[in-house]
Amino acid sequence: MATEKHEVLLRLRAIELLAYWEGRLVTNKLVAWFGISRQQASADIKRYLEKHNPNALVHDPSVKAYVPVTGFHPVLTTGHINEYMDLIAGLSFDPMAITLETDINVAGLQMPDRSVRPEVAREVVKACRNGSSLKVLYASMSNPTLHERIISPHTLVSTGFRWHVRAFCHTRMEYRDFILSRIDRTPQAIDVIAPSVTEDSDWNEMITLTIIPNTLLTDGQKSLIEKDYGMPEGRLQLTVRKALAHYSLQRYQAAITVDEANNVKQFPIQLIETDRKKLIPYLFGVGKIGDKK
Repeated sequence: MATEKHEVLLRLRAIELLAYWEGRLVTNKLVAWFGISRQQASADIKRYLEKHNPNALVHDPSVKAYVPVTGFHPVLTTGHINEYMDLIAGLSFDPMAITLETDINVAGLQMPDRSVRPEVAREVVKACRNGSSLKVLYASMSNPTLHERIISPHTLVSTGFRWHVRAFCHTRMEYRDFILSRIDRTPQAIDVIAPSVTEDSDWNEMITLTIIPNTLLTDGQKSLIEKDYGMPEGRLQLTVRKALAHYSLQRYQAAITVDEANNVKQFPIQLIETDRKKLIPYLFGVGKIGDKK
């Protein structure tokens, strides 16, 4: 009985997260994710509205979905984007620190909650879904003053540390990554033709990266690292989208540059030299990766 109640709660939280962050809730998504019938999905939505958040959603025939009313406020979740990230990643709906610390002998760290506003996420998700363009006010490390950009988003990306949207920038006339927490105010839909995602060559190209133990380690230390990372034959190969290569290496905390590789305590693993030479023009090219916008 407890398990059944827990599963119902998970579905109700999913209803809230989808409505809050995507601005649209369709029963098909609940059916696909939880393996339930359409009737059960509809019953769950009804339960959410009747018992937890009355009048919070209305059915919009134009989009064939439930949408949140003005002033929608979550009651089963905290309003942090990390919960949405866990949902779409198929992970636990609870932050890791909360889940693991229910056992007195186990503890975990929770990643910081990035200040991503739901109205920004909703418009970005809508533009990705519809293949449309947005006018945004954006600030970056290289240009911290808010400035207007016209972007055509195609994919929302979580690196594990932050959220960004992969989009065509009509100012720079190339594909770039825009950090969601640095988009100010609500993005505005604009009548500008969005290029097809097939034109984003760095996104569509898959590359293989080879990671090895830091060459400055002793043989004994290298053996430990090989066990830690499950490196058959002393190396680990990752096949990733070229546009996500830098983020993938950051997530593994793998040294990319020579200076990083020399800091063996911080970077016990590294990208092999041949891959580094191959990727340097891309990884460190102006405006291609990270927050050089």
